[in-house]
Amino acid sequence: MQDFKYFTYGYSPDSRNPIYGLYQPVLNCFLIVFPDYDSVGPKLTAILSSRYLLQPVRIDVADNYTHNVIDNEICENWAISNFEEIIPNNMITAAIKVIQAKQLLPSVSARSTQTEKEKQWAQFCLFWLRFIAFDSQFGSAGLWIDHNIGNLDIFNIFEPLLSSDYNKFVQKTMSLLYLGQDLEKTEQAIISLVNNANNGLKDRFNIFSEGYNESTKNITNKLV
Repeated sequence: MQDFKYFTYGYSPDSRNPIYGLYQPVLNCFLIVFPDYDSVGPKLTAILSSRYLLQPVRIDVADNYTHNVIDNEICENWAISNFEEIIPNNMITAAIKVIQAKQLLPSVSARSTQTEKEKQWAQFCLFWLRFIAFDSQFGSAGLWIDHNIGNLDIFNIFEPLLSSDYNKFVQKTMSLLYLGQDLEKTEQAIISLVNNANNGLKDRFNIFSEGYNESTKNITNKLV
């Protein structure tokens, strides 16, 4: 999983930040964990709803939680004790309810090729949603950019170039993520949108990608 180009461990560099996970009730395990639920979590949950229903769970409040005990390498090995709080009707309403984990339990779900693919898809979608919302990003990539480049307002220099093109990019990207089935084809379609939009969007992506790479030590190719 660590070799996957969009992989992030999912915990925050600051142990005081809350940690959330998207829980799959049928598999009885988490498919992804991440700290920045407020900025990308509801959209990620909605995007993935075309594939399966997921319950957002805040996991750092569990009685037995310790920093880094659960990450995206092993998240499918974990379940929650208060399973009965997951109500299907609440999972398909517009107001997505986040439940609080009481205890983390080992999951009996067997790791499979299909589970691995779904975890990769979730991380792929998270990457692009973070790019769309990176002005409010407080995850590791945002922290790296803020430390190495300065105030995130630097991105405002691209706004005159983005405007309507950027809004169209967001709409088309969200549609591709929601309807996509093949990761590589979806990735190429989104990258084509970036390349065909304008230079401002491409520069914006490259700065974000550099911060993402440095903060996760992964390689997401820059666009040339």
